[in-house]
Amino acid sequence: MLIDQPDELQARFESALGYEAFLASAAAAGAPVANWADRHAQCALNPDQAAMVGSFTRKMHVLCLTGSWCGDCALQGAAMQRVAQANPEVIDLRFLLRDESQADLAVRVPVNGGLRVPFTWWMAEDFAPVHAFGDRTLSRYRSMARKTLGEGLVQAPPPENPVTAVRDEVLAMFERVHLLLRTSGRLRAKHGD
Repeated sequence: MLIDQPDELQARFESALGYEAFLASAAAAGAPVANWADRHAQCALNPDQAAMVGSFTRKMHVLCLTGSWCGDCALQGAAMQRVAQANPEVIDLRFLLRDESQADLAVRVPVNGGLRVPFTWWMAEDFAPVHAFGDRTLSRYRSMARKTLGEGLVQAPPPENPVTAVRDEVLAMFERVHLLLRTSGRLRAKHGD
């Protein structure tokens, strides 16, 4: 797994594209991207959320291995972009299309024995790995379980808005990473804070 190889993560990150360039590249290749725009419109942060992200001070690099065709990728990718837009000086978000050129990367990060997207890495300012997350968020799995296995399996009530529930889960991952970076003894010593 790449979590212990910051040099490779940095190289992949540097070859990846920002949100708009990623979508333009996918569209030029004939891939569907309308769902990404729809989800982006639905994932706006509320003022309190935007203020919280705006208060982040530690630089983070975020790399998402994704598919332009994937509904969960569109939702998480759009939510991540909304978070990154709230503090672009601190959050550098990039996307890699899981295609033949990234096949070696995809097979090195299986989720439950499968090649799943999205798969996202959060890294510190020096590309030290901080967090990795793959596939769907908890609210999406709860929804899938309700639909396929019955209501009795999931005790939590369905969210009022499934899209903003995912946005909130993605936001919580960013907040967790920021707090981890902010309280890191290594980074506090480096920055003298």
